[in-house]
Amino acid sequence: MAGFAYSEDSQYVKQILEPTGGNIDRPKDWYYLEAHNDNSWLWIISREEVIEKPYDVGVRIQAVPRIQEITGKTPKQFILDFKAQKKSEADKVINECSATNDGLFSRVCLETEEGKYRILYSLFWGNGTDVVVVSISGAPKDEWATYQETFNHMTRFELIDVSRFVGQ
Repeated sequence: MAGFAYSEDSQYVKQILEPTGGNIDRPKDWYYLEAHNDNSWLWIISREEVIEKPYDVGVRIQAVPRIQEITGKTPKQFILDFKAQKKSEADKVINECSATNDGLFSRVCLETEEGKYRILYSLFWGNGTDVVVVSISGAPKDEWATYQETFNHMTRFELIDVSRFVGQ
């Protein structure tokens, strides 16, 4: 099947994130959906198929290039404002992390309870590029412990296969 190969961990397959060529380890029995438009790229990896209904357990990754052009905010300011908004709307803040530099991107995180869900936001802004990435891992609070290790594993996704773009 195109788009994935087996990961070193036998519970996962390596899912290619098109059109950027990045990848994420997807649990073998989970579903994958991508939806892109002129302003963003969206990938959803979920326990439930999401064609006709929302999912309860999964990871949503959205990348938005040209965020400053679209919003008038720098990528960093957009992410910090997004984090502040989610923090203020949360029923409970469980954890948050300060900014770390991961090379191409800087990252902050926020873990919350919102209604019946526990949610981990991993929020990235491009270092020297006009792009943001929002990764949201979520599950019902009573199922979080079952999926926490899976979500932690999936936060190590690679958004861009830089080798695809070298020399272009």
